[in-house]
Amino acid sequence: MEQVNQILVAVQPYVLLIFVYATMIAIGFTITIKQLIISFKRPLPLILCLLFNIIVAPLIASLVTNGLATSFGSKSQATTIIIAAVLINLFAGAPAGMKNVQLGGGDGASAVAMLTLLSIAVVIFTPLTAPLFLPGNVTIPVAKIVWTLIILVVVPLGIGLTLNSVKPNIAKKALKSVNEISSISMILVLVCFMLPNLQSVFDTGFYALSIFGIIVLANFFITYFCTVGTIQDKKTVSLLSMSKNFGVALSVATAAFASYDIIPAMMTYAIVMMIACIPVALILKHVTGEKVVLTKKS
Repeated sequence: MEQVNQILVAVQPYVLLIFVYATMIAIGFTITIKQLIISFKRPLPLILCLLFNIIVAPLIASLVTNGLATSFGSKSQATTIIIAAVLINLFAGAPAGMKNVQLGGGDGASAVAMLTLLSIAVVIFTPLTAPLFLPGNVTIPVAKIVWTLIILVVVPLGIGLTLNSVKPNIAKKALKSVNEISSISMILVLVCFMLPNLQSVFDTGFYALSIFGIIVLANFFITYFCTVGTIQDKKTVSLLSMSKNFGVALSVATAAFASYDIIPAMMTYAIVMMIACIPVALILKHVTGEKVVLTKKS
């Protein structure tokens, strides 16, 4: 079993990269530059998405963890739970959030516009907001965040948008296959991250898992019911807001909190987040009667 776990850990970066690229390229195949421009001309959903993710999400994580994690017998364990949850919620704009929007039948063009603004906002505002929610002097590796966003967001999305603009027939034919790759690789990501970290999940305990689950679901329900606009706006903002950029949060954790053993707790939060997002998206799609796969609008 140990050898299997080592193999799964070794392939994690590759299956994650395949998942992100397939998802972002598929989204690019389903929208046009014109639709993207129209989304930017509707500022209210974009502004609400920014406020929810940059300010409200870390505030929720801070309030919930400080209110509940203090019930742990060990102060160090409570601190670990607080830092892990708050740190992850500081970094919005996860490419995986686009899969939530796709599964839930949200608006792909609006989601891309929101993801773009969130990525910029994280770079600008996180160095300012992190000290408000986290203890000590937090080092935010801005250059690394920018490079990561370029590789995981700008490049694959640019490939999809460009091909859809230049060769729309090819993009249309390839969409089904790329979506299948995205879905299969999503399952592989879950397997590769869950199995090697099961012991960490068990060690974290049911109480901590419940705290993480409350935060993830709170992000969804608050953004869904507080978003002003159409059902599509509500779905897009809330589904995109459920996922946080775990990769960037992990980079900051290794740089700023080396003295804390927060990586297992962060991995546990990421697993809870991944597991919760899928059924919520599918339920929301079913309730609102939207299709699972985004198709290009006429």
